[in-house]
Amino acid sequence: MDNHFAPNMGFSAAALKSVADLKQAPIDAHLMIENPENFLKTFIEAGADSLTFHAEATKKIDECIDIIKSNKKRVGIALKPNTPFNEIKHYLNKIDMVLVMTVDPGFSGQGFMASQVEKIKEVRKEIDKTNLDIWLQVDGGIGLKTLETTLEAGADFFVVGSSVYYEKDPQAALNALRNLIS
Repeated sequence: MDNHFAPNMGFSAAALKSVADLKQAPIDAHLMIENPENFLKTFIEAGADSLTFHAEATKKIDECIDIIKSNKKRVGIALKPNTPFNEIKHYLNKIDMVLVMTVDPGFSGQGFMASQVEKIKEVRKEIDKTNLDIWLQVDGGIGLKTLETTLEAGADFFVVGSSVYYEKDPQAALNALRNLIS
């Protein structure tokens, strides 16, 4: 987050590098920043395995896709709640993931926007229709109840935050979410 596109500050490329150096899992850098095309190489060099940028944050979506793909990384495009799927539908054959934000970007602990379930269903329907190998990720307000709702709607990747980190026993909370998926 750059405190412009999203009203908060988040991980820097240097922080990402510290995590990437541990080599414990693939890292998806969700860039909630204006003009991501200016920062993609920095995050790639820091160790991101996939990069997700917001359609609303750039006028250079094709350039962003090209930069990421030319560096042999996975490409994701994120959509804020008010952005319709049709804005990026024609990019499906060029990307690896669609991220549907179920909150406005910027702050952990926000309430899940149930209005986004229809968008998740719409994206899933199009992915299935085109038979493309694209992940459908959701981010925002994901807990036991909303994970089940978004799973049924067609999401297959889930970003969790406060529903795990704010619990007395974060591992137990994470295990409960994992059990629901399996």
